[in-house]
Amino acid sequence: MSSRRTARKNAFIVLYQSDVTGRPVEDALARWRSYRGEVDAYMARLARGVEERGEELDERIGEAAVGWTVGRMSAIDRNILRLSLYEMLYVEDVPPEVAVNEGMELAKGFSSEEAPQFVGGVLRGARPSGPAGAPTGHEERRASFG
Repeated sequence: MSSRRTARKNAFIVLYQSDVTGRPVEDALARWRSYRGEVDAYMARLARGVEERGEELDERIGEAAVGWTVGRMSAIDRNILRLSLYEMLYVEDVPPEVAVNEGMELAKGFSSEEAPQFVGGVLRGARPSGPAGAPTGHEERRASFG
């Protein structure tokens, strides 16, 4: 398993723990550190980023998940979606389709049989898009920062 894939999986575990306990991500990272040792920098970046951008991520997920509210989703699926969408939007060297595929892989390992399709569909629906030539996703971030 690649180090990024491992960091992604571990970030999901931290996010899930934070979500179900209602405690901040920093508490979940501290707990991770006390039981498993060092926290990978990419893992921490993802977990903190999802927490920081949580409202925006949930809004996009809610818009893309036709017939579902974020609160009605299982905590597992909700956190896989948040993590994957965060990577898609805010990690420049992760192409959107890689974020979708990695989210589907997490769903295969942690959720129901139907979850990978659900996760893939929601992420593709939440993926930034625009008219031909318009900035999307990572390009939009670069354009907004000059």
